[in-house]
Amino acid sequence: MAINKIILKIQEEASQEVADLLAAAKNKAAVSVDKINKAAMTKVEEIKAQSEMDAAEAVRRQLLIAELEARKNTLDRKRKVIEEVFAQAEKELARLPKDRWEKLIIKTVLQASEKGTEKLCVPLADVEKYKGGLLAKLNAALVASGKKGELTLTDEAAKFAGGVLIIGENSDFDGSFKTILHEVRRKSEREVAALLFGSEVN
Repeated sequence: MAINKIILKIQEEASQEVADLLAAAKNKAAVSVDKINKAAMTKVEEIKAQSEMDAAEAVRRQLLIAELEARKNTLDRKRKVIEEVFAQAEKELARLPKDRWEKLIIKTVLQASEKGTEKLCVPLADVEKYKGGLLAKLNAALVASGKKGELTLTDEAAKFAGGVLIIGENSDFDGSFKTILHEVRRKSEREVAALLFGSEVN
């Protein structure tokens, strides 16, 4: 009988031990699950935050690309407008009334002539204007400015459409309208752009 009580006691203690072990394991599991859940939620938040950062960076990059593209297109349009302005100016030079055309030629020659003995190479369409009195006016103006008035025309006509090529002893001066406009553009393109676009110019 006593043995049975002892066995029963041992069984009860063993059952309690098992119950305690199970309870401890259950608590440990609960703590582990809680830790796992917390870690998972933290990771989820990190991934979410990173995704938001990545999305924001992607949006920022897209905006930057769009802004650069818009700026490039704007600059291209401005360049085209400036090209058109100077192309129009070249056409206007070709259509100048005779009196204004002569003033421009006289001014160009007076500024570029060194001695007043150079040869002038002019477009075929303008040869008669020089022979019809412009050459005499040019020589008279040179004499009045203190230089020799001995300009002559070359036998060969110029290949450009408008203006004059002044051939000197040591150097030549390209006074073709195309070259003059090119030089004006080189020096004043920013000012022309400012007139056309105002404060938009960068």
